[in-house]
Amino acid sequence: MKEKRIVSINMFGGFSVSCEGVPVALDYANTTKMMQLLISVLAAGKEGIPRKELISRLYGNDELEDPTVTLRVNAHRLRKYLKTTECFGDADCIKIKAGSYFWDREELPVVLDTEVFLKTADLALRETDEDKKITQLIHACHIYQGEFLPELAGEEWVAVTGMDYQKLYFDCLREAEELLKNRGRFEELLELGARACRIYPYEEFYLIQIDCLMSLGRFKEAMDVYEKATFFYFEELGLKPSEEMMERFHAMSDKVQFRAAVVTDIKDGLQEEKEKYGAYFCTYPGFMDCYHIVCRMMERNGQAAFLMLCTMVDREGLPLTDENKLEKYMEKLKQAIGSSLRKGDFYTRYGTNQYLILLIGLHQEDSAIIQNRIDSRFLSFGLKARAAIEYKVQPASEEERPGEELSFRQAGALWS
Repeated sequence: MKEKRIVSINMFGGFSVSCEGVPVALDYANTTKMMQLLISVLAAGKEGIPRKELISRLYGNDELEDPTVTLRVNAHRLRKYLKTTECFGDADCIKIKAGSYFWDREELPVVLDTEVFLKTADLALRETDEDKKITQLIHACHIYQGEFLPELAGEEWVAVTGMDYQKLYFDCLREAEELLKNRGRFEELLELGARACRIYPYEEFYLIQIDCLMSLGRFKEAMDVYEKATFFYFEELGLKPSEEMMERFHAMSDKVQFRAAVVTDIKDGLQEEKEKYGAYFCTYPGFMDCYHIVCRMMERNGQAAFLMLCTMVDREGLPLTDENKLEKYMEKLKQAIGSSLRKGDFYTRYGTNQYLILLIGLHQEDSAIIQNRIDSRFLSFGLKARAAIEYKVQPASEEERPGEELSFRQAGALWS
């Protein structure tokens, strides 16, 4: 009797098939109706999926004369196609019983990563022996290679099922985090945190990596993770670092050590990588440090400095909400600010539609000149935007209580 092959089905991170460890290339995209039928039948497990539910998934929004016939035709095409592949061969795997479609595992055994994950996670969460529990939790986290069927994320059943898998993954990860941290097994926790961050770039997973690296005394690497996290949240989402992230930053800053034989080596390491022109753009934590330094200098030399907040608004003076347009305008506004100010000025992104500028050695009346420069530079990019930049100015001194805020927009600053 010929030994039956075992086919491995992966659904985490994308649908794929392998036969005895060898990837199987399928000729159809995973989004086609035929492949969605295959995925649905496999994902349904041993119980199968009722015909009515399958029709709703595949043809719910389609106007078909007889969806039952269409389903039967697609099932026939799928069976015929599978028999042309070396992996599935002559096996007649898709069966119908009591009105449900199911995969006949007696005909051709399959191993689904989703089923292995559910079983492993369940055992891990119920395990009482800590050593076994840690091993099983780590194994469960490794099985979860990414979101459930991301190519079909727009399908309601995929989204609902995917949320359940995600919650279970997070439960395993957080229990593993607590146990590994209590035992000082930071290398293993670091690997779990890095994997989680590749799938979901959430702040909590960046913090896991930072905490592990700090516990291992690898402060420079921890700072690298911090900079990667803040860059992502600033550039992609326009978000400032949280209090938790700032606490890590200050803790790391005290610990990072550099080695240099002479002062010139230190100076070389401090040089800007890019050519210096215009104002200096920095992350929000860096801007905070610059602000505190400038305020201290103002106390000594009496020099004036001002904070200018630039907000991109629509024709009614409300913040822009169209993400596609906003990001394009904000990138151009960043260039306009950088090229309109002096080398001694600083600026940073402050939220999704704002930049914050620190102007040094100017009078408050000079704000209008700065505003005109930025507006002119922004207009020179030729954007067809019905939008404007709103400016607000306050003295930068930490000692001085905020007076009346200077707020203005250039007359007729709605561009079309």
